[in-house]
Amino acid sequence: MRLLQRGRVTVLCRGHEMRAAVRPVSGLLSALRYGEYVQDMLRLLLPWNTEIFPGDRVTVDGAPYVCVLTRCLTGHVQADLRRCAR
Repeated sequence: MRLLQRGRVTVLCRGHEMRAAVRPVSGLLSALRYGEYVQDMLRLLLPWNTEIFPGDRVTVDGAPYVCVLTRCLTGHVQADLRRCAR
């Protein structure tokens, strides 16, 4: 069983290193949206002025991810990432 990761991590995106809050991707809608990949997903809460777009490669604590969805919310940007092979 995979433990849900929650906390703060260092993120490298577009050559910029920043801190982000990690929230687990959970719930029925997320499971329907991401299917079998839901176990390999992270949801990051980033500062409001972060430039991140779907398709961007992101490194989270040394592990490779790719951004699949972003949402601009009040005060922060929410990005859903999927783990990739390299």
